[in-house]
Amino acid sequence: MEIKEALVVDENDPLSKALAGVLDSGTAVIVTKDGKYAGIIDDRNLWLLNVENPAKTRCRTVIARPPVLTPNTSILERMDAFLQGRFKALPVVDERGRPLGITTRVELLKDMLAAGLIPKVGVKMLMNSPVYLIDEKKTVAEAKLEMKKNNAKRLIVTSKGIPKGIFSTLDLVAESIKPTEKQKMRVVVPMKKSYDDKQIADVYRPDLTVVSENSTVEEAAVAMIKKSVSSVVVLSNNKPVGVLSAVDIFKAVREAAEERLEVEISGLDDDTIIYRDSIKNAVEKAASKFVESFGIRHLSVHVKKGKSIYTISIMLQGDKENFTIKAEGPTVEDTANIAAAELKKRLSRRKGKEKSRKSLRRGGLL
Repeated sequence: MEIKEALVVDENDPLSKALAGVLDSGTAVIVTKDGKYAGIIDDRNLWLLNVENPAKTRCRTVIARPPVLTPNTSILERMDAFLQGRFKALPVVDERGRPLGITTRVELLKDMLAAGLIPKVGVKMLMNSPVYLIDEKKTVAEAKLEMKKNNAKRLIVTSKGIPKGIFSTLDLVAESIKPTEKQKMRVVVPMKKSYDDKQIADVYRPDLTVVSENSTVEEAAVAMIKKSVSSVVVLSNNKPVGVLSAVDIFKAVREAAEERLEVEISGLDDDTIIYRDSIKNAVEKAASKFVESFGIRHLSVHVKKGKSIYTISIMLQGDKENFTIKAEGPTVEDTANIAAAELKKRLSRRKGKEKSRKSLRRGGLL
């Protein structure tokens, strides 16, 4: 995992100090409390909070708390983390909770590309449509209304129907609160002049990354990595017809990973067959985060009905692990949940041991 350097601020620092870092990086700033990670600040939660005076606002009042990663977090787990919220970057901490930096969706795409995990399909299979457009002659106020109406974080800026650039929450934050240099320190002060009446043509970014509708998802991922962006606009005859984001790719890979995990269920009778899907879902959910780490490919689940209890056995088969667990309970559903919890606990414990062994090897102790 590539870890990028990030500005680190204390929770009691003024927001003005953090905001300059957000605008410089285009991603996020890490907030700490007593030297340990506390959260992040990015343009998306700032825009939603609509802070008027960052110089008098403390960082602790606006922090977001996304999933936290470690240097050993797997590709699949990183995908899950990014899919939990619309975060451009996620914090990476050491074993003591101290921030090491951030990693973005672009870094994850790089690792997925190197691992051959990018779907071998065309962009039209995964892209989102319709595309939310705004003419460059429209105002910032009109853009804000359009974004809120469609719950969109970005708009494609057009001129006479031709895509020219992008306008996003980052631009809203940058335009509403301008950074200036002062005594070698970046500080941010509110603009006295309202920016809502400005034309989009004066504030949008003309760095639109586009691909043809005939492109593959892999080609789109390469374009994102090359430009360090997390989405591309898909064009047909020079007209935008869709947007493909890194998150769309993560979702597709995640769903494919779940589909590859075979779950075989036996032992159900006419009275308990109705619980088949709930058992399958419970077991899949418990194992899903470990599919990549242990190369899990098959789970055999057997249900046995006793006089007063049910017994469920789960046999796991994978590239690195093969074991069986058993659980007992008063009902099929209760027993399935107990078995799934035990499966997750067993896999988590084994993964923890694997991480410890890796640490010992790095330290030359093994």
